Amino acid sequence: MNQTAKWWRVAGSLLLLLALFLSQLAVIGISSSQRRGSVNPARVGKVDDLFRNNCARCHGLDGRGETPLGETYNAPDFTDTEWWRKNSRITNTRALRSIVTRGKGSMPAFGKKLKRSEINLLVNHIRSFRGPQ
Repeated sequence: MNQTAKWWRVAGSLLLLLALFLSQLAVIGISSSQRRGSVNPARVGKVDDLFRNNCARCHGLDGRGETPLGETYNAPDFTDTEWWRKNSRITNTRALRSIVTRGKGSMPAFGKKLKRSEINLLVNHIRSFRGPQ
């Protein structure tokens, strides 16, 4: 076998190895992104229960605030994109976590009643009402 043929054989083997390596990276990337995007039914049930038991009497199960207590206390409509825009200073995750923990205006504090992880679940749930950006 001459030098050129050997070189092509080595180059072909290296390209094959590179292709296999890249395909493995793609598979790993896809499976990890699927895990991140997957929904844990137990977690969904927990956040639904947390919201129903602590927030829905004012904010409504649908987040619109159209309940007797919501109307009395002027609860915001979490589905209203205009409300999110006008209140952008208090609608980031950190500010919402603080409001749920410490309370604000007529909204009671939940920091002593709920764990930090539960408050984080609620904040993520509240933010989900605004829909895609």
